[in-house]
Amino acid sequence: MNSENLFRQFIRESLSKELVELAGGEVVEYGSEKHIDELNRMINELRSLKDSMKRGPQRKELRKEMSRLQGAIESIRFLRAKAERKGKASGLLKT
Repeated sequence: MNSENLFRQFIRESLSKELVELAGGEVVEYGSEKHIDELNRMINELRSLKDSMKRGPQRKELRKEMSRLQGAIESIRFLRAKAERKGKASGLLKT
């Protein structure tokens, strides 16, 4: 391969990397270990919020809100699985 083709390949690879900004403002690569950890942290926070709503005298009135939180948890789980697949394919995550 000549140098021009190598340079073109390098540009394609650098443009194909997707970056994600975490809650703390840090920018990491999509599917990296830090990205997966952030998604896990979000799931745990939503789960603890949902669990706190299960207790108390208003728990029957908060069914709809708990259902919405569960939907959000499921969506983030889907995104986490998608990011894990991409991370493994790109070599960012170990199998």
